[in-house]
Formats: sequence, C-alpha cells, structure tokens
Amino acid sequence: MGVRPGVAVRALTLIECLVVIAVIALLVGVLLPALAGARAAGRAAVCLSNSRQIAAALWMYEAANRGYIPREGTMGPTPESRRARIPWNIALRPYLDDRCAVGEDLDDRFAGAPYYRCPAHPRGPHNIHFVANGFAFRAPGLPDERGIDDPALRRGPMPASLIPFPTSTLYLTDLADDADHAMYEVWARLGEGDLAIGQCYDVWICKHITPATDDFRIGPRRHGAGAAAMFLDAHAADRPARFFLAADSWDDGCYTR
Repeated sequence: MGVRPGVAVRALTLIECLVVIAVIALLVGVLLPALAGARAAGRAAVCLSNSRQIAAALWMYEAANRGYIPREGTMGPTPESRRARIPWNIALRPYLDDRCAVGEDLDDRFAGAPYYRCPAHPRGPHNIHFVANGFAFRAPGLPDERGIDDPALRRGPMPASLIPFPTSTLYLTDLADDADHAMYEVWARLGEGDLAIGQCYDVWICKHITPATDDFRIGPRRHGAGAAAMFLDAHAADRPARFFLAADSWDDGCYTR
C-alpha cells in the first residue's frame, strides 16, 4: 500500500536510532545474567533430583542386602572376588534401571544411565558425574590411607548401622571436571565393562579431595559456590565448597576395622 499524497512520513533520526539500540543493549545486559542464573539453578535442581533418586536406590539396596551399603569399590582379581567389594554405581543400578538385573551388568559403561549424570558437568567421556565416600578413618581426623597398598584396608561394603552420625556424613557428591580427560584415560585402561570403570568413582584418600593434586576427584564448586551433597541417611542438599574440602565431612565415625 502506498503513502497517500499529502501525508508526511517521519523517519527516525540517527540519534533516535542510537537511543533505541542503547536501550535494547541495556535490556539484554540486564536480562542475560538473570537467564544464566535461572539456567544454573535449573541444572543444580536436576543434579539434586538425581542425587535423591540415587538415595532412594541406596535405601532399597540396604533393605535387600542385610543392612549393607556399598562404599569404596574394587574389582576383585578372581571370579569369586570380582564383585565382593562392589562399586556403588554397580550395586545401585538395578534399583534405578529396569533393564539391569542384580548381578548382571549392561556393560554399556553407563552410557544409558542418565540418573548418574549432572547437567552442569562439562561434556566429556564420563557417563557418571558423582563420586562416593569410600574413606576409612583410624580415629577422628585421621584418614586410614593404608588402603593404598592393601585394598582390604579400604572401606568396602559395610552395615549402615555402624555409622553413628548418618545425617551429617557425606556419601555422594559431584565429580571433578577432568578437563583434559587425563583421569578418565587412566581409568579406562583398567578393563572393559561397567565394573572396571565403575570402581573408580569414589574417594578414599586425602589426595582425592585436595585441589591441585594429580588425582583430585571432586567438584566442590560444580554449582557456583558449592555442590550437591547426598548424606549417609540418604537425604540430599546443597553445601558450600569448603564442606567438601574438609576431611571431617567424609568421616563416618566408624573406627573399628
């Protein structure tokens, strides 16, 4: 449709165009941080939701296994000992996935295990984005690191009833970034299948929770200033980074070996 004769058309001046652009830029600058914050909050909520699903599986595993819960996992060298110190991700998967049966692994290296993932974890080869508390302590404040040389001295499956303060003892938290995949490449050489890789997703010596070491396994700032924490009584909540870096948070209070 053309403009009727005699009707004046007023175009925006250059200054008015610049003002409009400035206003739009200002609005974008205000809204983007809010949108980013909302996305981060959404990712943290999904992570906590997955932690709570794992907690429910832990309850079911405990009920089905005479009160025992999985802690540090080590694949045994013989067929008889292969699953004796079962990793948490192997033990709990049948209670989270109807395709997986007790004693039988899918051997997909957890590619089909979205319940073990955190949307805030960087993309990479890891299909499990959590690590479990496998620490053993000889006394309050004294982690037992003899397990470095003798796997039998690590904190394997144990009765949950031996833990005096389950509501305050950490069980599960976020995995480290592993930006260059160096950690995963070492673990992947341990063997094929779920059990071989699954045994690595736990922490049981101080080096695993100490930043700047060559085997730092936790992501204490996965969600900004903190990360998801699932406790030995199976509740889950956000905790600040300093909580995960303190050895006392991993102390289950059970000193009888």
